[in-house]
Amino acid sequence: MSDFNTAEADASDDTRTLYLDGSFSRQIRSLLYHTYRDDPVYQSLFESGRTGYDQRIRACTRELASGYFSENFPVVGVVRNDRLIATAFVAKSSGDTAFADRFFWRCKMILTVGYGGTEKYLAFLKSINGLLPEGSHYYLPLIGVHPDFQHQGHGRHLLDAVHNLCGLDQQSQGVGLNTSNPEMLPFFESMGYQQMGQFTVSDGATETVMFRYK
Repeated sequence: MSDFNTAEADASDDTRTLYLDGSFSRQIRSLLYHTYRDDPVYQSLFESGRTGYDQRIRACTRELASGYFSENFPVVGVVRNDRLIATAFVAKSSGDTAFADRFFWRCKMILTVGYGGTEKYLAFLKSINGLLPEGSHYYLPLIGVHPDFQHQGHGRHLLDAVHNLCGLDQQSQGVGLNTSNPEMLPFFESMGYQQMGQFTVSDGATETVMFRYK
């Protein structure tokens, strides 16, 4: 774990923006669970109406975080008094799906989430990639602010740090992300993102893919 020196100072002296390591893995999994549990797209992908949904979401966020860590992707976090309050995984170009093509990771997902949920999630990733620019760029496959700390400016600090990190790569076109929450669109647009397109998963849930060009 190290301080993210290129990020702007946070709102309070006890809040820092850091590169996260495995020592934060439990907090990362908990934050991602709270972020995606009520997401309508994830509810559709992993069948929220069927018994065991909470376990499937916990398993999904655990295996995704483990997969991204295994690829040594940068993980940026906003931390207050050693408590993680916001995080973002940063992948380069199509690297966000590289580990998903690995047999061992797929087996773990199938065993914990189920075959149907795993296949639907992989199709979900493919749809996102199809709307992102070709060529070198970064993508945020997992991003969230803990519900207890939302609407306090931490998401802005998190993205500022991500943009500073990605801006060091002169070959990169910019940064992409996706959201199913239409209320978040104005916020992301205020951070320089533009809508690249939308797609619909089963049950009518809609995902919007956005990109911030350098």
